[in-house]
Amino acid sequence: MGLEDLGGFDQGEGMDAASFEKFQERMRKAAAQIKAIRKQEKKQKKKENELIKILLKFIKHSHKKDLVLLISRVLEKNMPANFVLAVVLLGNEEIQQEIGKYLLPEEIRTGEVDLNQLEAAQAQDTAAAEKALIFFGDDKSLPLKIRIEIDNWIKGLILQASESAPKLLKTAYDIKKIREKKEGAVFENEVETRLEKTTSDALIKLTANIILDFLKQNGLEEDFEKLQEFSKFLLKGILDKTKEELDDRLELGG
Repeated sequence: MGLEDLGGFDQGEGMDAASFEKFQERMRKAAAQIKAIRKQEKKQKKKENELIKILLKFIKHSHKKDLVLLISRVLEKNMPANFVLAVVLLGNEEIQQEIGKYLLPEEIRTGEVDLNQLEAAQAQDTAAAEKALIFFGDDKSLPLKIRIEIDNWIKGLILQASESAPKLLKTAYDIKKIREKKEGAVFENEVETRLEKTTSDALIKLTANIILDFLKQNGLEEDFEKLQEFSKFLLKGILDKTKEELDDRLELGG
């Protein structure tokens, strides 16, 4: 169907030549935007499929049953594979090489690098990572090498969360129905139901297990309950930051 076939916009139906030309231009721009969106969606789908293959391969060959179960659970919730892999990446050298280019920033993969924007984003990610690491205590509580690796891992999580923001924000939460007595109610059956959204328990446990394994690899012991609290704190911060950035992008029309 061509532009001339669109009903209601015939020049003979009250639209002058200048207005009709503007309408045609808007339609051309809209068609170009739709084409670009579809192309981007196709690229993202291809990338997602490749990353899922890597995750499934890792699951198949891993001897860590608890880890396999948790990865399976977050994938069942349809969490983006790039973010799940970014979590699993810490301390798992067998998949670090295989991932390669897939977890690079979009602007680097496409060659469209705005150095000022990239540096600003990296500075924000560094600040967020340092804030998260305060949870472990002062600078002496972890060896410098370990702090650097965890710091870089957290920056990677922030980056991958941003790359798949809409999907992650839809899938990274558990929704629970909470029934509670109405305020000021006299009778016990006077209850109301509300929905409570919390960071996915499976994602928290997966993150805590990954950190625990990483610390053990480096001869360090840490209480698992504390690591779960850290993971909950870390993931909430990342998800809140991701939502804020997505809202800003949508407001700006980006």
